[in-house]
Formats: sequence, structure tokens, C-alpha cells
Amino acid sequence: MIISYEHKFIFIKTRKTAGSSVESYLFPYLGKSDVCTGSPGDGTPKINTTEINGHKGWNFVQQNFKDEFDNYFKFTIERNPWDKYVSMYYWYKHTKPKKVKNGFEHFIKNLDKLKVVDTRLYLDQETIKVDKIIKYEDLHEQFLKLPIPYNGELLTTFKKGGVRKNKEYQSMYTEETKQIVADHSKFIIDYFEYKF
Repeated sequence: MIISYEHKFIFIKTRKTAGSSVESYLFPYLGKSDVCTGSPGDGTPKINTTEINGHKGWNFVQQNFKDEFDNYFKFTIERNPWDKYVSMYYWYKHTKPKKVKNGFEHFIKNLDKLKVVDTRLYLDQETIKVDKIIKYEDLHEQFLKLPIPYNGELLTTFKKGGVRKNKEYQSMYTEETKQIVADHSKFIIDYFEYKF
């Protein structure tokens, strides 16, 4: 999560949506009074916070930074959920292999929905609490249109890439696991009209 007082924006960081890359590119634009939960493992330090969890949602921001929440441009990023779950699986395989030792199907059938589905970070029931949900698949093009500093940095900033072998996510799924993801992620699938 980032709050920029100079540029008047709030970034709500979701999982497996280039959030660490966005934090990394935005960091040089931040001032001493700004807030950044950071990604120490990715080289982005914390600023003005002791929060351990970098994925703080709209309710945390509203409760702790009400004026900023009411007045600043708020945005987040989402991704095709079927692709996102595969990305999460490979990330765990790289960083916490015990979590996925029984394979992808077991991972999907037994995952903690809250660890992957991030709608609670920017939704209150069915009400969107941010000004813009960026589509991960069009990241660069959409960032060009945001009222925040951006000079094409996301074309060259990749913080967590390279750990995934299978880029064709469809081959990872059975009909059952495909439906589990569809049930978990109905809102964002409908919002962006994602197809499997």
C-alpha cells in the first residue's frame, strides 16, 4: 500500500498483479512524509509505517487515513483469476514448496480463498471503494492514463518474474478446478468479462 501526499494517490496492493513492481517504480517518486508498506525482500523499504502486511485494504486506509481516502485518487490492480491462481501456485513452489507439494489440483481444492482472492481489499460487499481497478493484462497502457507519475517504468521493472514455467494456464486446470476458481472470483471475472 502506498499513500502519496505530494501526488495525492493511494495504491491498494493486490497479490500476483505486479504490485511489487509498481511499488518499486513508484518509490523514487515518494517523499519523506508519504506512506509505503514496502517489500523489503524486493528492495522497497517501508516508509512511515510498522505494518507487516503490505496488502492493506480500503477499510484500513479509511480508518487510519480518512481525509486522504476521501480526497485522493485510489487504485488497485486485478488479473485474470485463472492465470492469477497459477501464478500464485508457482510463486509458492519457488518460495514455500511445502504449501504446494501435492500439486496444482490439490492446491486449488484446498487453498485459503483469502490468500488469493483480493476483492475484500477494494470492495465493500458489491461496492467498489477505489476509483480505478487496473487490468493487469493492459498494465502499461492503463498506467499512461492515471493521474499519477509514470514514465513507462513498468516496461522494464519486473520484481517477481521468471519463477513460472507454464505460461499457458489453461492446461493446468480440470473442469472441477476451473469451476472452483470461477466461484471464488465471480466479481472480477464479471467485471472485466474474463474468459478461461
